[in-house]
Amino acid sequence: MDNSLFPARSTFSRFARAAAVALIALSSNACSDSLRTLGSTPALAENHGSQVLEALSARFSPNDLTPRYDVARIRLAQGALTPSKIFNDTSVWDARPTPNSRSIYIAGGLIEGGKYRLETRPSLSAPTKLGDTRHSVTLEQLTQIDESVYRWNTIVDLAVGSVTAEEISLLVSALLAAGEGRSETQLRDDYRAAFPRAAAAFGRGFVVDSIHTTTAALGTTAVVLSVSFHPELMKPAFPALANYLDKYLGPAKYHFAFADRASGAALFDLVGQDRRITLRYRVQDGKLTSLYGPPRAWPDTVQMTSDVSLKVKIFTVGFKQLVTDFVISNTGHERAWTIVARKEPKWSLPLFTESLIRSPLRRPFEGEGSMFRLQVHDSAGTQSLFARHVRLYVQESTIMRFLGGLASHAIGELDTKVEAEEDRFLRDGMLGLQSDLRALVPRWK
Repeated sequence: MDNSLFPARSTFSRFARAAAVALIALSSNACSDSLRTLGSTPALAENHGSQVLEALSARFSPNDLTPRYDVARIRLAQGALTPSKIFNDTSVWDARPTPNSRSIYIAGGLIEGGKYRLETRPSLSAPTKLGDTRHSVTLEQLTQIDESVYRWNTIVDLAVGSVTAEEISLLVSALLAAGEGRSETQLRDDYRAAFPRAAAAFGRGFVVDSIHTTTAALGTTAVVLSVSFHPELMKPAFPALANYLDKYLGPAKYHFAFADRASGAALFDLVGQDRRITLRYRVQDGKLTSLYGPPRAWPDTVQMTSDVSLKVKIFTVGFKQLVTDFVISNTGHERAWTIVARKEPKWSLPLFTESLIRSPLRRPFEGEGSMFRLQVHDSAGTQSLFARHVRLYVQESTIMRFLGGLASHAIGELDTKVEAEEDRFLRDGMLGLQSDLRALVPRWK
């Protein structure tokens, strides 16, 4: 299962991380001045940016897992869709807040020797150092509904220094708007000069294919960005990671389309297939607007429709037309992007599963629905936090056990070498960005 839900890593977490790296590679093609939004002065922008990158670099340092955590993370992932198997497993849980709930608490941070230790704890305190993480995973058996129904709740915080939520929001806007009034040649020349170390690091696997910008009436600029994964570039330095990503990312297909809920106007489009991710969007005066026709400002809540197809073992599984709410929050000291799923998609499953009862597949979307949230929160005198929060409902059944078996197979193919190579690849990229940032500051003054 996805690492955003469980501490254990899996095929799907690597799929998500690979997509994230591709997006980082795309955003690295933005104007070098975009990073100035991280502070009111060049010095402050460098300080805030360096802290964020130092935190991410720390998180991807070589892992040191305590034995109990190492066991728990695997069992959590293997029991994601069959929670009854682990609900009373004392090797997993640290606490029983109620008779029908179980919790595990994990703390992470750098230790002597440059390793990143992850360990279970009886309780959690707020992160105090750059790169510290706090994971809280709770599993509830909803006996008032049905003993086969469970709810997962996971919250993960990463301490990133003194950057504010508003500055992160401004950075995202600046990166997206960097293509306004600039050609592909100008953008490539800029990022090659501004981010040579990061481009070299992420280039060991990901290549920017094209950056097309088209200026139209009313001052709008349409942007099409495309980046691809190349296992042959990754294999020399990261052979195990390249093989693993190629096996699962290679046949994957996905499409995320954002639209105005009221008018249906297209707002943003992301397509992935054949190891390539392509983004399409349009900006006006530094802000996202509708993709086509007269420019329309984005509302706070938009509709996201998702299609995803993955291959595990000999099976192709996925879904089509998963319609969710995408909520954008910009308030005070918090910025958040929340996906809420309340409508069941059309499932793409092997033919033999047609004979299985499929009602449990509807359960994650009933009631309040399932939820995924990314959030930035700042507070004076304490570490600012990047946080993710996931809520997922599961109803055990034969079909869920089948899907759980596929996930367990993918997890079983992981080994410490793949994990170590993934961390090293990401850490190299973050360190490259940090060095590039330091070199940029004199140009801002």
